[in-house]
Amino acid sequence: MFDFNCDVAQGYGIYKNDQEFEIAKFTSSINIAAGFHAGDPVSIKKALMFAKEHNLAIGAHIGYPDIQGFGNRKMDLAKDELIAVVTYQVCAISAYANTYNLEIEQIRTHGALKTAVNESQETAQVVGGAIKKINPWLNLIVQNSTTKELLESLGIKSALEADFSESSTIRAIRENENQIDTIHFKSLDDIKRAYDVLKPTPINYNRVQKQL
Repeated sequence: MFDFNCDVAQGYGIYKNDQEFEIAKFTSSINIAAGFHAGDPVSIKKALMFAKEHNLAIGAHIGYPDIQGFGNRKMDLAKDELIAVVTYQVCAISAYANTYNLEIEQIRTHGALKTAVNESQETAQVVGGAIKKINPWLNLIVQNSTTKELLESLGIKSALEADFSESSTIRAIRENENQIDTIHFKSLDDIKRAYDVLKPTPINYNRVQKQL
């Protein structure tokens, strides 16, 4: 069993991408942009209402404070500043969700921050530690098994993600012996094809099953 996830609310002001919600109809969880690389209060609310209507698990999609570069520019932040950046974004989505009696379950990093988390043990520990302090039950989505093992050795919950492509995803699943928790989608056609053969389940459900 796998979670299917996609990113939403990745617009700002007049710049919107409504196709993301077409993709989200086939997912079991969505990651809501928290405002630093994309996202604004109106688009975040729309995403929360969509999740509630479709009974989807909710994640915060966090990045560097780089709205002009869509979070794709590397930033060398001091440890305290990075903790503040992570805390602000996770708490913003979490508190916003709480106003509608919703809770977030996972965190997905974006762009340059995602690269840093997966390439730097120090960054992974700082980001994971900040998330654990907010809520120790939140899963940090990562893209390689080494990072996942590091985080879990520190008592930080994590979920291993594969980006979807029919060949590479199947290979990744085989190589990781079904340890993949979630598959990320950017294409409506891709997720429709995947949904035809596999119905997704949220990350936390998968992880509970593995512990039984």
